[in-house]
Amino acid sequence: MELRRQSLSLAILAALAAITLAPVGVVALGGLEAEAWNKILFEDSETRQALGYSVILALRAPFAAVIGFIIAWALIRFPIPGRRFLEFAFWIAFMMPILPLTLGWTLFLDEHDGLLNQLLMRLPFIEEPVFNIHSISGIIWVHMTASTVPVMIILLGPAIRQMDSSLEEAARVSGAPPGRVLFDVTIPLLITAIFTGTILGFIRGLEAFEVEQLLGAPAGIYVYTTRVFDLANWQPPRFAEAMALSTLVLVLLGGLAFAHQRATRNRSYATVVGRGMGTQPLSIGRGRYAISAVLFLIVAVSVLLPGALLVLGSFMTLFGFFDIPEPFTTANWRMVLDDQNFGLAARNSLVIALGAGLAGVLIYTGLAYLIMRTRLAYRGVLDFMSWLPWCVPGILLGLGLLALVLYTPVLSAYYGSLGLLVAAVIISQFPLGVNMMKTAVGQVGVELEEAAMVSGAGRLRVFYDVVLPLVRPMLISVFVLVVIAGLRDISTLVLLAQPRSLPLSILLFEYAVSGSKEAAAVVGLIISAIVLVVALTARRLGLDLTSARSTA
Repeated sequence: MELRRQSLSLAILAALAAITLAPVGVVALGGLEAEAWNKILFEDSETRQALGYSVILALRAPFAAVIGFIIAWALIRFPIPGRRFLEFAFWIAFMMPILPLTLGWTLFLDEHDGLLNQLLMRLPFIEEPVFNIHSISGIIWVHMTASTVPVMIILLGPAIRQMDSSLEEAARVSGAPPGRVLFDVTIPLLITAIFTGTILGFIRGLEAFEVEQLLGAPAGIYVYTTRVFDLANWQPPRFAEAMALSTLVLVLLGGLAFAHQRATRNRSYATVVGRGMGTQPLSIGRGRYAISAVLFLIVAVSVLLPGALLVLGSFMTLFGFFDIPEPFTTANWRMVLDDQNFGLAARNSLVIALGAGLAGVLIYTGLAYLIMRTRLAYRGVLDFMSWLPWCVPGILLGLGLLALVLYTPVLSAYYGSLGLLVAAVIISQFPLGVNMMKTAVGQVGVELEEAAMVSGAGRLRVFYDVVLPLVRPMLISVFVLVVIAGLRDISTLVLLAQPRSLPLSILLFEYAVSGSKEAAAVVGLIISAIVLVVALTARRLGLDLTSARSTA
């Protein structure tokens, strides 16, 4: 029995290593060429500059963590009007594909044709454009409003929810104002969660690709991900340099993960205790209306404004030109909807999203059950390996899978296939899916499974007949989130997609970077509408996104 258990553990460990480690390992091995390292470190100034820009842009993470924490704290701790809608709105911002919103901001803040700049330059004391979206500050603005801050709100919300609010109430009773409570009680107790969110935000900042490609390339601003994309698409491809550059970033990320582990090892505080915990909101009187108004303004600026501009841009004759004789038309919609590539891309997106959602939830749930409920050896290693894809930028994962397929004869038949893209989405969402399902499995009483086994049911029967029905709400939630990831992902899929497997997200990207922004706005609006419908349906069905917060 013990030998059988060891063999099963090793087989599962090998399978998970093939999924999470093999793509990265191929990149690391491919980047060992000395000449490639010499080029990226000493000869290629563009690569060195791209690394510098990557670090600069990723440094938005600490500021986003602070802003996201304050917003999450206000949403959870204060009884502000409309907070359920506001919280869901930030979930929408988290789920929305960022490239369509970037197109909206381009229409508003472009240096030459941006609507806001044109309006401001009509004032007598303004002669030059005030804003320039194609700049470092423009890229940071788009990321902060459309992605980084909403992600921080989603990440930090669970830690605030799990903290006993009676600790804050005790400080209030002692005469401390809300600001003093925040800095002297809340932040010290949650500093580990804030630090973790900052590190993860920095890693996600290094992963960013599509915004930098769309806004940075015209201004000569290149980052690590766009540089890897250029090297991989060179004629002939410069894979060795791309892999060496990716290995360098992977080492940096590994160092960050190690530093985070050392820094947080002995910094934990018990905020959920046996005597029960308070969850009552803090009373702030009429100040809650002002906080609510500010949060509604943030939602309007981060989601509604670029969304409305995206709708406007999809009907423009020339994207950004309002002064031509006939600035609006429906021709863009007719052109896109009649395009055979659009129909093929829509079918591909459906296959990728649904395939990744269905296969992913089964894999995530099975692995979560093995980690939480069995005595298999190496469970800790399995748990650690399930987290690895979150430390691997999407462009690096895509490059690793591409190299693995090209350099492995058995896998070469899958080059450019939809199956490869489905696998890429499943791997990229591994940490989210496995940890959400671990939470769900952990909430199922062990005695229910023991009762079934006493009645003669085997472990597999218990899993299918007891565990799966009880974790169904979380299964559906994970399915929804993976489907949305499959619809909007660009950085992971951009190196893997071929004309026959092109999804809508890559079609949108190709339209945008090739200058067909009118068509890109149409496709972006369609993807955003699909994501919005999926999210609203999830909310309508009462899916367990609240529980998802604890692991997202």
